Amino acid sequence: MDSVLASSLSGCNVMTTDGAEIGTVENVTMDPSTGALEHLRLDPNDRATSGFDRVEDGQLLVPAHRVEAKKDYLLVSPPRQ
Repeated sequence: MDSVLASSLSGCNVMTTDGAEIGTVENVTMDPSTGALEHLRLDPNDRATSGFDRVEDGQLLVPAHRVEAKKDYLLVSPPRQ
């Protein structure tokens, strides 16, 4: 995927490559020593059964390496289950 500003991800709808809408980007996490993006934190939609980890506030954690494209949606590959 081409470089994308983290600020352009906020509020972006997220869909898995198999067509499941899983939520909206609320925030991102990064490695402070390298600046590398680590995770997207999503506000899940009501139907989200994505298999991604959830944190204590209910948000989904999507590893950055799962991001495949940014178009109308941010496309992520689903975790292996």
